[in-house]
Amino acid sequence: MGNTLAKSPQELTLATARSIEKQRQLILEPVSPPPPPGYVRVHFHSHLYQIYDRSLPDLTADVPLCRSGGLDLDVVKRRWGLETCLPVDPLRWKPFEPSHPNYLSPVAIEVLSYGQGCVKFIEPTVSRQTLMQRQTREAVLGITSLVQLSCFRSFQMFAECIEADTPLPDVYRHFRRQAQRIRFAWKWEEILSVFIMCIWIGLAVASFGGYIQWAPKERARMWVHTGSFLL
Repeated sequence: MGNTLAKSPQELTLATARSIEKQRQLILEPVSPPPPPGYVRVHFHSHLYQIYDRSLPDLTADVPLCRSGGLDLDVVKRRWGLETCLPVDPLRWKPFEPSHPNYLSPVAIEVLSYGQGCVKFIEPTVSRQTLMQRQTREAVLGITSLVQLSCFRSFQMFAECIEADTPLPDVYRHFRRQAQRIRFAWKWEEILSVFIMCIWIGLAVASFGGYIQWAPKERARMWVHTGSFLL
């Protein structure tokens, strides 16, 4: 059963197509590495005729195998938001019904991937409820994109209006120039004077608070007898 909040296969297909376009801008023929150990490569085609025409898959993924070496079809369904999925026999080009529902044995994987290095899947049937959920999600996403575009365009028009018909940009730029002048008007001599003044203020506060004892006579006497000014 589908979910309105989950991405549909059509959305994933569009995202994959955009990713392939970006890759082809960088390299002419992207070469996919083989799947890692314990994984099998699976291809999804939205229509069976795409396999007949040897078209590129709509979606591609490396799916982990079970401990027995088989493939859990529920993993494939969850990955792409499919309601049903069936592998395609590469010799007869027909959907293959596994002996165990939602499970492909290691032998079946070897047979179905023979000569092509992957297992091809299709979504044979979709319930009316799932189809309605996907259409609802597509409509909501379309409306959301339209609202975002409208808000962006309205803000852009508002900014252009302020820039052209009000003195606010000139006031802001004038204020910024004044702030920069104030910041760079200070010289190093003035900064050093302020720093020394802060030191004197700190010493005065420490003296009145009793944190520092000057006692020049006692310190001179200690220096004569011990060679140290410490009391």
